Amino acid sequence: MSRRVSFPRVLTAAGLVALASCGGPTAATPPSRPAEAPSPAGTAPSTAPATPRRVESLVDVVPRDAVLAASVPGADALLAGAAPAVREALLAEVAAALAGQSGLSPDLARDLATSFDGAAVFAGGDAARGGALGALLEQGCAAARFRDGAPVERVLKELPLEPGEGGVFAIRGDKDSVVAHGAWLAESRVALLCARREPLARALRVAERREASFRTSALFQAERAQDPWLAADLHRLSGRGAVGPEPGSRLFMALPLRGGAAGLHVELAVYGPDYPPLGTVLAATDHGAVAKLPAGALATLGLSLQRSPGKTVSDVLGAFNGLAGGPAAAAAAGALAEIGLELGDLDRALGGEAAVGIYRDPKHKLPLAGGLAGGQSDQALRHSAVLIALATADEAAQKKVFSAVAAQMKRTSKKLRVKPGSLAQDLEDGNELRAEARQGFVLIGAGDRKYLAQVAARFGKEKESLAASPSFAEARADAKAASHLQMYIDRQALAGLLDGAAAASFGALGGSPTLLSLALAPSDRGLDLTLSGHGGVELLGAGAALAVYGVKRYITSAKTAEAKNTVQAMARSAAGAFERAAGAAGTQKGGPPSRALCKSAAPVPAAVPPGTRYTPSSSPGKDFNQGDDVSGWRCLRFGVEVPFSYQYDYRAGSGYKGPARGGPDPGKDGFEVSAEGDLDGDGETSLFTRTGKIENGKLVLSPQIFISNELE
Repeated sequence: MSRRVSFPRVLTAAGLVALASCGGPTAATPPSRPAEAPSPAGTAPSTAPATPRRVESLVDVVPRDAVLAASVPGADALLAGAAPAVREALLAEVAAALAGQSGLSPDLARDLATSFDGAAVFAGGDAARGGALGALLEQGCAAARFRDGAPVERVLKELPLEPGEGGVFAIRGDKDSVVAHGAWLAESRVALLCARREPLARALRVAERREASFRTSALFQAERAQDPWLAADLHRLSGRGAVGPEPGSRLFMALPLRGGAAGLHVELAVYGPDYPPLGTVLAATDHGAVAKLPAGALATLGLSLQRSPGKTVSDVLGAFNGLAGGPAAAAAAGALAEIGLELGDLDRALGGEAAVGIYRDPKHKLPLAGGLAGGQSDQALRHSAVLIALATADEAAQKKVFSAVAAQMKRTSKKLRVKPGSLAQDLEDGNELRAEARQGFVLIGAGDRKYLAQVAARFGKEKESLAASPSFAEARADAKAASHLQMYIDRQALAGLLDGAAAASFGALGGSPTLLSLALAPSDRGLDLTLSGHGGVELLGAGAALAVYGVKRYITSAKTAEAKNTVQAMARSAAGAFERAAGAAGTQKGGPPSRALCKSAAPVPAAVPPGTRYTPSSSPGKDFNQGDDVSGWRCLRFGVEVPFSYQYDYRAGSGYKGPARGGPDPGKDGFEVSAEGDLDGDGETSLFTRTGKIENGKLVLSPQIFISNELE
């Protein structure tokens, strides 16, 4: 069977296969191989590239000067905390998406995804010329290993291939042009796919050991070779221009697979005047302030403010001169002078760390299902609190700085309530902003007034502190003794605040806490950091699960805007028709107007669309062309010309949909316009109605739309 394809579609299909590795068994560790005898990287491609007999490891097809490289082993440990049913569901989704993108049969797509045994993607040394994404893709390649070569060979038979020598081939596109070049190394069960012929030829020469592989690159870390990893030369990716990261800037990220679970390891170095050398001015801390936060935090963040020996706050601010476009310390000194302070006051007052805690009253679930589109953003902020603890060093300096800031805020805000050592200001919806000076700390909080007061009152109480929490103690047991930043997330507590599918998606990826530590290296060239910890991968997976859930909900919420806008438009049309009828009656009879509503209309379409969009007919007597001057859609002068997702209805005098679902009943002298939908096709419908009622000869519209089961 012949099939035309495009290179983006080929890449999409390859990516979907790579995703399936999360549900497959771990790839076997490749055997060791003899040392390479590399040839110069600039060797010209041969006319017909020879294919190697054996490829032991996929990194051995990646050129040494690759500007970007990544490896994904067949790593079941990536979803170690997920239930088998979740992994099976993921594999099924990937196979279905792969079939949809590539046109393969569902059975073949599943066989291909199940057989996947690891992949590498890379872009060669010329990839970043000009710094364009297009240049990167042109030099890009992907390599994949399979446990069973049969599904791949079946796929190759279905693709529109132009065969070459030794398993090399070209893939034809929609306009009969070549969209990709590839090679099938049957003995190694490795497939290579590149956008252009030259990168493919290079990859094959590397596999033959005629060129140096990525193993000899300074970006490669041999100890992480069996983990999922990504390495990038940030300077060359930026196009080697005067603006951007300087030579030596790099990124390496790995997901260390240990003990059936995946950790997180990130090394980032970005050099140049635009990147603050924070490691030279800030020292690491043990984050003791975080341990003093009240127990029950969903997440905490510990931040070092400890100046390195001989450094001051002025030096820390000076590290940001490049980003600020000038002397940051001078700008800060000018702002402090306006309220009677100096940088020295701040330096004496400020301690060595800050801690941030995020809290949510466990009696109140997070309204994630409704989302912002559901009008519940204010509700999400209620019953929550954020508490910041700033460690202080000198008591007299702390008092001076706090008093000066309080006096300035009192001058600029009439709503501020000031007491000795504390200040507070009311926000909307029962929330409050407050600050309080305590011995050795300044507490700053925002959130639900009552709940915030409860959280702040527990700060520093040993038996009620985060340090006494078993989950926090478990997370810190494996953490570095000191770091510049520490992030803790109690995934079990967070999952307990979610409802329905969101809780299931989040909880399926395990309940162990997440703790990540960031350490800065003292480099005067720029920013040099290492991020490491455990639970990060599960958090990413949980975040992805919530993101998918959230996106689906967002898309559904966006569709509900159609219903709301159309219902409002129908209500305006009904009111306009009422006024027109009144004017016509008055003109004809010469007396007071006789006000009447249009009679009911036939619903469009006749049945609620089950998860589909309906295209209205423009034919006479059909859909919105039904009715006459006193009844139906023609009386209302209302219509919709584009496809829509709901059933729209107008009823006058009786037969209203809303009252049966708790909505208003306008009675015999009223009308109801409605939108009823079944966006997910499960038989449960949403309903949006707005009503109007004639009172004392005038039409009075309901102040808002009634909504039932909004996201159905």
